[in-house]
Amino acid sequence: MNSIATVTRVAAAAALSAGIAAAIGSVVSARTTADDVTASVTGGGHYLVLNAFETQFAFSAIQHGDGTASGRFHQHVEFATGTVDFQADVTCLAVDPVLRRAWIGGVIVSNLSTDPAFTTPIHQPGHDIWFRVLDSGQALDAADRTTFLGFEGVIPSSASYCEQRIWPDGNARTWPVTGGNISIRP
Repeated sequence: MNSIATVTRVAAAAALSAGIAAAIGSVVSARTTADDVTASVTGGGHYLVLNAFETQFAFSAIQHGDGTASGRFHQHVEFATGTVDFQADVTCLAVDPVLRRAWIGGVIVSNLSTDPAFTTPIHQPGHDIWFRVLDSGQALDAADRTTFLGFEGVIPSSASYCEQRIWPDGNARTWPVTGGNISIRP
């Protein structure tokens, strides 16, 4: 990929991330004070799901002192079988500040997917959805990582996902962020 295309994609990801952060900013600021925030996780950019399909993502999640979470997230990818596009409101957040990992869960508010595998009843608004991220810091040789989305099934809910904090060895089923950034602030 040439450097102009890379810069354009990173700029687009940053703009999308900023847009989502601005969209939730008024909701979050209406109920959040500095003393109320116990952790925050933000990110935006691109990654290659299955090392093949460029996926755009953006999210902002805040954990409050009372144990609740708020925020929003979005992922979009084009598979050969159609589009996968979800937006969700954050309902849970778990953070491991030592290993710089976070688990983010929510409720689907929009499903614009055309891929038939992502149009079933569990993929509709009102159902739970989640993902996890790794903040590798700012070192040039350390890529942040994220997963694709998870849905109700073996894990029954977003709350259960955040409580279990599942992280397979070797960062299994996570993908390096190819443009953009993830930031975990405990």
